[in-house]
Amino acid sequence: MKRFFPLMLLVMLASCDITNRGYKYDIGDLPDSPVNLQDFNTEYDDYNSTAPSLGRLIPFCFSTNRYNGETFDVIYMPMNINFDKTSGVLTVKNQYSNWSVFAEQYAVINNEAIPKIATPANELGPNLMVGYRFNDYYFTLMYATDVNGNYDINFITNRYERNFSEPQPISFLNSDADDLYPAFTQDSTRLYFCSNRNNGQFDIFFTSVPSPNNYMEEFFADTTAHEIVTDTVLSSPYDDKCPYVFLDRMIFASNRPGGFGGYDLYYSMLTEQGWSAPVNFGPAINSSADEYRPIEFASYVSYTENMMVFSSNRAGGKGGFDLYFVGIPVTHTFFE
Repeated sequence: MKRFFPLMLLVMLASCDITNRGYKYDIGDLPDSPVNLQDFNTEYDDYNSTAPSLGRLIPFCFSTNRYNGETFDVIYMPMNINFDKTSGVLTVKNQYSNWSVFAEQYAVINNEAIPKIATPANELGPNLMVGYRFNDYYFTLMYATDVNGNYDINFITNRYERNFSEPQPISFLNSDADDLYPAFTQDSTRLYFCSNRNNGQFDIFFTSVPSPNNYMEEFFADTTAHEIVTDTVLSSPYDDKCPYVFLDRMIFASNRPGGFGGYDLYYSMLTEQGWSAPVNFGPAINSSADEYRPIEFASYVSYTENMMVFSSNRAGGKGGFDLYFVGIPVTHTFFE
């Protein structure tokens, strides 16, 4: 049985009924065009988010340079997603609201994990994983830092002790170049990330997980060498960055030709033969500016759409890069 539950379906499904009878709107809806996450953005750069789904409350972490306008820190803000079945209004707020029972349990993210990973340098690309043990949650946070010059991927966890460990490198992923944005496949058999170790160009790489049913913290702490493979289907002669996997879909950012400007968001579907050729999300989501670091999760608002959150420096935001959300079609490969 998997030790990590990034979706936490078993824990929260009973409290996420979106088909209550007697309401005007029995089924919710997500926007088809990106919407600014007003509660989370500032006039500075806010991007690089992570959001393991816990029903309609999301333990939302992202990188921001709001404190000094220069270096990036990872911060945590709870995200409450609510679709009002009477008015049909969807709100995404920075609050616990009716999920206040989680406030104390999640406090350790802000009080312990975030201060421990903060350095005078940059911390980017958080990936927060949630586990459950002894009637309580535990957290493992992967992220990248350039405190030693180039970006290395580290992790921190309170899996073994109530207090968080000191940050440790995932040494087999790191190189003399920049290594960022780690993400697991749905079955935890592969760990993907991006790196510019090949001639300074960012490609998408993966390594196999030898024992996916074991505790991932033990895998992270392994100091032996692992084979690192370039995914030639996902990678191009241009910069391909920020891979993220949800169920059978890989989403990432790329500045390859054929887009709508700067970095665009792309997706690839997992087939029996491997990942399909990447497809641009199109002009409804991409703009003439940069779209960056997408993540996908189930919001439990709609049967037919998942929520995708990404960052963009498009016109109309609060300033710099802002965080946006949009609905994208649900895929069902793992549920049929």
